[in-house]
Formats: sequence, C-alpha cells, structure tokens
Amino acid sequence: MVGAVLAAWPAHAALPVEYPSLVAAFSKACLEGPLTVDARDAAIAASGWRTDTASDVDVSGLAKSQAIEVNFDYSKPESVKQWSQTIDGARVRLVLATFPPKRRYPVICAVVVPGVRGAMPYFDEFRTAVRATGLKPKSTDMPHYLEFSGKVDGTHPVRAEIFSRSRSVPDKDGMHLYVAF
Repeated sequence: MVGAVLAAWPAHAALPVEYPSLVAAFSKACLEGPLTVDARDAAIAASGWRTDTASDVDVSGLAKSQAIEVNFDYSKPESVKQWSQTIDGARVRLVLATFPPKRRYPVICAVVVPGVRGAMPYFDEFRTAVRATGLKPKSTDMPHYLEFSGKVDGTHPVRAEIFSRSRSVPDKDGMHLYVAF
C-alpha cells in the first residue's frame, strides 16, 4: 500500500498552481486583521472585489467536505453577501455569510474558484497564511483537502480549510478556501 501511495505521489506533487494569486487574495480578504464581520467587509472593499448579485455559491455546501468530526453547521444563513473578482484569468467568488450567534462559527468568509484539479499545490501557501492566525493543522486528505482549527484570543473557535472538490458549486473541479469564526 505504501508503495502505491509513493508511486502516485509525483503525479499529484506535479499538479500546477492554476491560480498563483489565489491564496494571497483569500488571505487579504478573509484572514488579515481581526476576524470580525466589519473587518472582513473593510478588507473585501479594500481588495478590489466587486459586489455580485448572482448568489450562486451554496454556503451549506461548504460544510460537506472532509472534516472527520463535524461540529459545525453552515445551513440557513442569516445573511449572505457575494463578490467576484478576476484572479489569474478566472472568475473567483467570495462569500461572507453570517449565522445565528449561538452557532459554533457564526461567520464564514470563503473564496470559491473553478477548475482546480487538486488543492495540494496550494497547501504550503495556505498553511503559512492560516498559521499566521494561530490555527493548527487538524486533518488532511491529499491531494484535495487540508483543515486547520484552534482558538483565537484563547476562547474564540476558528476553523479554516481548503478543499478542491467543493460541494458549494456545481463544478466538480471547484475549490474553496474558507475561514469560519
């Protein structure tokens, strides 16, 4: 079994980074500064995202990824705002959704991009960006999934993930990156 995994490794490791600016755009809009709705709104406005009235991202689909232990729910958001931007030639969507305050994660900031064969080429940059917030690695499923979690300010639960088989859009090669807080 190990031999089969190692034999397949170079093929996945060689996947190209289709959108080299993607993780930096996600980090600037969703991670940098305080993890609050007001700070995210300001960061999104400052990052060149355009309001998009076509709310075609299924926020509840963000919870249908690979998490081993699902202790969160992204269904029935109280508000959903969507933006779009062209990044490295692709129309990328950004969603900021809020949920009832009693939820484990009452806010999610997500970037969704089409046409990504595997998330693994983005892992290192995503890992660096997310670790800067104080989150620790939790689980992975190469080449498609990487999850981080922890508490910001000692008490505020936060999770982040990158998943290249996102169920938030109909495109089977859609990838999402998000932070929930």
